[in-house]
Amino acid sequence: MAKNKRANGEGGITYDKSRDSYRASITTPEGKRIFKRFKTEQEAVVWKTSQINSIHKGTFVVPSKVTVGEWTIDWLTTYKKGTIAQSTYELYFYLAAHFDSISGITLQELQPAHVQKLYTELSEKTKLSQHTIHKVHKLLKNMISKAFQLDMINKNIMLLVTAPKFDKKDIEIFTASEIELILKTCHEHPVLKNRYPAILLAVTTGLRLGEVLGLRWCDVNFISNEIHVRKGLSKTKAHGLVLGPLKTKSSIRKISITPDVAKVLKELKSKTVNIDIKQEKLCFVTRNETPILPRTFERSWSDLLKKANVPYKNFHVLRHTHATELLANGIPIIEVSRRLGHSKVSHTLELYGHAIPNYDNKIAEKVQELYAVPK
Repeated sequence: MAKNKRANGEGGITYDKSRDSYRASITTPEGKRIFKRFKTEQEAVVWKTSQINSIHKGTFVVPSKVTVGEWTIDWLTTYKKGTIAQSTYELYFYLAAHFDSISGITLQELQPAHVQKLYTELSEKTKLSQHTIHKVHKLLKNMISKAFQLDMINKNIMLLVTAPKFDKKDIEIFTASEIELILKTCHEHPVLKNRYPAILLAVTTGLRLGEVLGLRWCDVNFISNEIHVRKGLSKTKAHGLVLGPLKTKSSIRKISITPDVAKVLKELKSKTVNIDIKQEKLCFVTRNETPILPRTFERSWSDLLKKANVPYKNFHVLRHTHATELLANGIPIIEVSRRLGHSKVSHTLELYGHAIPNYDNKIAEKVQELYAVPK
C-alpha cells in the first residue's frame, strides 16, 4: 500500500493496489479516524476535501450507512409510538410503505431528486391520490427533519423538495334547516332516537366522532356545564377498539355546553346502569353496554340522513358546520380554534377563514373616528 498523502495532518489518501482503489481518511473532531474507498483518486480527494470543510464549518456529521428504510422504522418505533393515537400510528406505517423506492438509499446520500422522483412514481405508477401523496410528503418531511435535528445528516434536503400539489376540496357544511331536520328526525325516530344525545352533542360542540364516542361520565361537569375532552375511541388493526390519547395536547380541552344539551345528557345518565364509582363508563354505549364502533355509528348516521331526506355528508361535516357558524356569528377565531382543539390558529384560519364576516366597512368608520383629516 502506498504512503499516505497527508494535507496538514487532517487526512490522507492511499492507493490499494490489491483492490485497485483509493482509500481516503479523515480525523473527526473527536479524534476518530474514518476511512472510505473510491474507484478514482479524484473521487477520494473530493470526499476528503468536503469532509474537512464541513469540520471547519461545524457542519460535520459522522458518516453512516443507515438507510431511509432503517431510519423510518427507528423513527416510527422510537419517536412516534406511544406519543400518538394507535390509529394515527397505523396510518403512518401505511404511508411509510410508499417509501419503497428510496428505502435502500442511505440517509446521507438521499437527494431532493430522489424524493421528487418518488412523488412522480406514486402519482403515475401507483395511482395514489394527490391528497395521499401529500401526506406521504409530510411524513417524510417530519422524519428527515428529525434526522437533521439528531445530527444524522448535515442538511435537511426536504427544504429543497417541492411539495406535491393537490386540490383542496371546499369545506362542506349543513344549512340551518338541514341541522334542524336532522335533530328533529333523530329525536322522533323510534330506533335512531338512541343516537340523539350523541348527535346533539356533536352539533353543538364540533367534537370529532372519536371524541364523542370516547366521552365518559367523569368528563361531564353538570355544575359548570362543561365537558372535558380527554380520550378518543378508535378501531385499530393491532388492538381492536381502543380508548386512547388524543392526537395532540391541544386536543385535550374543556368545552362549554348549553343548558339544553346538559339536560339531555342528565336524562341519559339517569337511565344508565352500572356506573362505576370513578364514573369512567362511556356516555354513549350499545344496548349491551359495550362501546359503539365508529363504523356502526356512521351507519346510523347514514340512515338518519336518509330518513331526514338530507343529502349525505359525512359525520365530520357537523364539525365544519359548527366552526363555520361560530365564526360567521363573530366568535373570535382563537376561541373557535381552542374549542376545536386545533394546535395552531393558522390551521383554523386556513379551513374556515372564508366564514369570517367582512368588517371592512366598519373598519373604515372606525378609522374615520380615530384620525382627524384636516379640512
